[in-house]
Amino acid sequence: MQYIFIILSTLFFIGCSPKYKVVSEYEVPKSESTKACLLECQKQYGSCKEICSANFEICKVKAHKLAKQNFDRLMQSYVSQLERYSQQMQFYELERELYYFNGYYPRGYGYYPRGIFWTFPLYMNRPMMPLRPTLENEIRLAEQQMCNIDCGCTESYDECYVRCGGIIKDKEVCVENCPDGE
Repeated sequence: MQYIFIILSTLFFIGCSPKYKVVSEYEVPKSESTKACLLECQKQYGSCKEICSANFEICKVKAHKLAKQNFDRLMQSYVSQLERYSQQMQFYELERELYYFNGYYPRGYGYYPRGIFWTFPLYMNRPMMPLRPTLENEIRLAEQQMCNIDCGCTESYDECYVRCGGIIKDKEVCVENCPDGE
């Protein structure tokens, strides 16, 4: 009982502890000559983001097509698994009836023989019903596997910003369960 209390209190305090996120602060250089350089960095960043989002949309269309093709194949597999499950359930029910009529009775997770001296259980594994695939899940999986939304635009912008004389400082900011002072 003591260990359960310790574990629960530890989980409680971990769940209530503050959560922080690292945020970059950009310090703009004060010289006028670097402003043109920073404008060029911002233009490159904007065009990188546009190209990235266009590529992501193209990738999503390809992922949808692939997911639809996979979904048809998965549905055919599901139908055959469902037929196999139906047969296995019939055998399971028959086996259960045979155990019961041969002097075994259900108790807990198995079938035990009737009588005082018999203590070992006879376990029967109930077949598991197959999960029906959904098109939405297949599309989501295909997008996750094929499409990468991070094109490295932020990293290239940061490099350009530093080259132009800007300073980037990483700072931890409290996001959740913050102390009163933050």
